[in-house]
Amino acid sequence: RLKWIHNQILIMCLQLFPMLTRALDKRECWVKRSSRLKWIHNENMESNFKHACGLAIELVSDTITALRRNPEKYDFDTEVAINSLLQHVMVLLIACVQQPLEGIARVGCSCIRHLLFSTGKELDHHLNVVCRGLADACNASLEAVHLVLIPFTQPNRLEGSNENGLVRVYARKDTPSAVAHRLATLTHQVFLNDKQVDMLAKESAPAPQATAEEKVEQYMRSYVIAWPADRGSTKPSRVPFSDLVVGLLAHSLLIQTVNDLFVGEEHPVQRCSELGALLRVLTPQTMSLLLDAVWDSYEVCLAFNHRPGLRYLIQKVGCLNDLTPGLVKQAQKSYSTYINTILFLRINVKEQKSCGGGAGIVGGEGDEGKVYSHAGLSLESIDTSWEGILDTCLKEASCQLCAAYSLMHSTQGYSSILRHKPIINKKGRRSSEKESEKETVQESFEVNDIDHWTGTVISLLNMYLNLHDDLFTLLLPAIYPACTELTVNITDTKVRNTVKAILERVASIKNII
Repeated sequence: RLKWIHNQILIMCLQLFPMLTRALDKRECWVKRSSRLKWIHNENMESNFKHACGLAIELVSDTITALRRNPEKYDFDTEVAINSLLQHVMVLLIACVQQPLEGIARVGCSCIRHLLFSTGKELDHHLNVVCRGLADACNASLEAVHLVLIPFTQPNRLEGSNENGLVRVYARKDTPSAVAHRLATLTHQVFLNDKQVDMLAKESAPAPQATAEEKVEQYMRSYVIAWPADRGSTKPSRVPFSDLVVGLLAHSLLIQTVNDLFVGEEHPVQRCSELGALLRVLTPQTMSLLLDAVWDSYEVCLAFNHRPGLRYLIQKVGCLNDLTPGLVKQAQKSYSTYINTILFLRINVKEQKSCGGGAGIVGGEGDEGKVYSHAGLSLESIDTSWEGILDTCLKEASCQLCAAYSLMHSTQGYSSILRHKPIINKKGRRSSEKESEKETVQESFEVNDIDHWTGTVISLLNMYLNLHDDLFTLLLPAIYPACTELTVNITDTKVRNTVKAILERVASIKNII
C-alpha cells in the first residue's frame, strides 16, 4: 500500500506533468490554438499555461522540501518517487525551452533556474537529474541553429548552397505589429553586441529610400529560411526566423544559469568551499554533460560566425541595416563559462588535496574507467587523476583561443578559428563587382570579430595573471603555451603588454631574470 505522499507524487507524474507536456505537443498543442487569423496564438492560453507551469514547479519544490525536512517520511521508496518526479519535470521544461514562443521559453528557463537555486540544497544527489536536464535543454535550444547551418556547409563562403540548390527566404505579411516589433528587439539582443544596439537606437530617422509605410510593412513581415532537402534526409528543410531568435535567447539564459551555478561573481578562491559541497553531489558524468554542453555552445557559435553568407542573410532578414550580426557575444560567454568552471574545479581539487582528501573528490566511486571529452579531447581517466584531466582541459582550451586569435591576424584569416586547422582560402576570379562586394562584406565581418575577441583574450590572460603564486606555478604548463601563441602576429597593445607581464612573472618564478 502506497503512502499518501507517494500517491501525491504519482498523480503529478501520471496526470499533471503529462497533461502540461501534451499542451506543447505539435499535434495536441492547445497553447498555440489560433483565432481566425493565422499565426496568432491565443494569448490567454499562453498565459494560462505559464501560470499552470509555474504553480506545478512550485508544488514540486514545496513537496521535495517538506519531505527532505521530515526524515520519518523519507525512505528509499520516496527517493525513487522523487527521482521519477524530477524526470517528468525536466521533460516538461525541456519542451518549454524548445517552443518558439518567447514567454513559454522563458518560463522553461526560469523554472530550471528555480529548481537549481531555490530547491537545490534540498535535492542532494537528485540535483544530478536537474543538471542533466539543464545540459539537454542547452542542446535542445540550439536545434534551430544546427538546422540553419545545414545549407551553409562550406566555411568562409558568402553563398549558402547545397547539392540541390540555394537558400531561399519566404516572407509572410500577417504578423501582428506588436509581435513583429518584439521579434526585432530580440533580434538585436541576440545577434548584436551592446555597442551595436546603442548605435541602432540612435538611428531614429528612417533610411532615405524607405517611406514610413514601407518601414511599417517591413516590420509586419515574418520570415522563413528554407532550402531544398537532401535525399534520404529526415531533418527539416526550413526554419522560421522566430524559432532561431527565440531559441538563441533561451540558450543564452541557460548558459547564464550554468555560469551562475559554478562561477558566479566571486573570485574562484572565495567560492571553493561552496563549490566543493556542490561537487560532492554531482557525478563525473553529470559534470561531463554540463561541460560538453557549454563547449558545444561555443563551437556552434563559432560555426555560425564562420559563415559570412549566413550572417549576411541574418543581416537582411533581421533588418539590421549595416551592422554586422553574429554570435560573438554568446561565444565569449560560453567560453568564459567553460574556462572559469574548469579553473574552479582545478582549484577545488587542489584545496581538497591540501586538506588531506584525494583528487577524486570531484567524482564518486567506480568512475575510473569512464571517458570524458572536453575541448575536443577524449580524456581517459584510467591512469590519470582529475588533476591531469583538468590541467589538459585548461591547456587545450587556452591554447585554442590564443592560437585562433593569432590566426585572425595572419594571412589565413579567421577561417581556422573553429578548431584551428588551416583551411585553404577559396581561389577564383576577383575582378567582378559581385566578388568584390563579397570580399568587402567578409573582411568587415573578420575585422569586427577581431575587435570583439580581443577583450576575451585579455580577460583570459588577466585571469591567469591574478592567480596566487602557488596556483600560478601549478598551472604554468597550461599558461605558458597559450602565451607563446600570442607572441607573433598580434598588434594590440593591451594584449602584448599582458603577455609581457605573464612572461616576466614566469621568468621571475623560474629565476631566469
